[in-house]
Amino acid sequence: MNYYWIIGIAAAAGILFLALRRYLAGIVRLRRGLRRVAHDNLDMPLMLDLPRGLRAAERDLKAIASRIRDLDVAASKERFGLTAILASVTEGVFIVDAKMKIRLGNAGLEKMFGLTGSPVGRTVMETFRNLEIQQLVEDALREGRSRRGEISLEQGRTPRTFEFSISPLAMEGGQNGAVAVVHNISKIKSLERVRREFVANVSHELRTPLTIINGYLETLLEGGMEDRVMAENALGVMFRHSERLKHLTDDLLVISQAESRAVSLHLERVDLRDLVRRVVAQFDEPIRAQQAEIRITTADEDLVVEADTLKLEQVFVNLLDNALKYGNRPGLTVEFYAERLGPRVHLQVSDNGPGIPYEDQEHIFERFYRVHKDRARHTGGTGLGLSIVRNVIEAHGGEVSLQSIPGTGSTFHVVLPASESVRLSSAA
Repeated sequence: MNYYWIIGIAAAAGILFLALRRYLAGIVRLRRGLRRVAHDNLDMPLMLDLPRGLRAAERDLKAIASRIRDLDVAASKERFGLTAILASVTEGVFIVDAKMKIRLGNAGLEKMFGLTGSPVGRTVMETFRNLEIQQLVEDALREGRSRRGEISLEQGRTPRTFEFSISPLAMEGGQNGAVAVVHNISKIKSLERVRREFVANVSHELRTPLTIINGYLETLLEGGMEDRVMAENALGVMFRHSERLKHLTDDLLVISQAESRAVSLHLERVDLRDLVRRVVAQFDEPIRAQQAEIRITTADEDLVVEADTLKLEQVFVNLLDNALKYGNRPGLTVEFYAERLGPRVHLQVSDNGPGIPYEDQEHIFERFYRVHKDRARHTGGTGLGLSIVRNVIEAHGGEVSLQSIPGTGSTFHVVLPASESVRLSSAA
């Protein structure tokens, strides 16, 4: 009897040992599975071969791994979407924490400020080196409300203006942060400045002749009509200044139409040689008065362009008028040179006048810009001639540029598309 008890106990112990061993092995496999999940290895095997008592834990572990995988996919998509959005935004965007360190910055910010490398991990002052930006961000963080400010930075020769819009942002751990969006408004500021200068210039150009005309009218009304010589002189002065007003309003209309792309071109085949000869003939009297020499040289027979004759004539009238007016010196020579270069016609208007200072050359085609302001007003110029030249040439699909060495003269280069019919006949 004792013998059977011993055998039974031994068998039960063996079975218990095998079951415990299998259970412990299952726990080890379960721990390995947990360790894999802890190390972001979410590719769980379909079966861990666990004993029945641990299979519920196995299902929970697989559910956790699947849930974490889904969360990782969603987070990855969110990160990709945020990265793609920030990368596509041309404005500068950056996020700062409570310690004024940049936690995120996009490529637009790096390009806008010419940063070398990512600003992430650096402070606002280290990134921008500007006390105004530092103060603006500090105020937004301290006050916990949105702040906006315009800040001008000296970058190169031209100052640039940026608008900073900073809003509070709740960060992890309940810390205060801020997100900033930066707009480059330099062009807007430049346009505002041009508008103000334009209004001021127009007001001045209108006020001067109107004041003169008004003064002579008062003189005539107060008895000046009785003095015939005085009356004729007054009427002559008023007529000249009324003509000046007419030229100014005509020029302003051309500028307005050209810049708004509302100018209508009546295109026709125009021979540049004939057009230049007509323009030169209009200046016969001032040319003889100044004893200037005009040369017309062409390198090709076919110098026909598709253009609006009247508007193109105005271009060369302005160029020749400028050469005579501001190059007024003994032995002045103005040369028109034209040639065909492929599908385009190149025309140069050169003079041996005083030239244009280098610092003025980049502004020469701007409205109302004058190199010698007092002299230009004395000669009756409106300051719109070269601006009209540029706008009319560009309206024809062409280009105009200046080359000048102070003291030796100036050359205006005009490039226009050649007539289509001429190109076809030449190809034939």
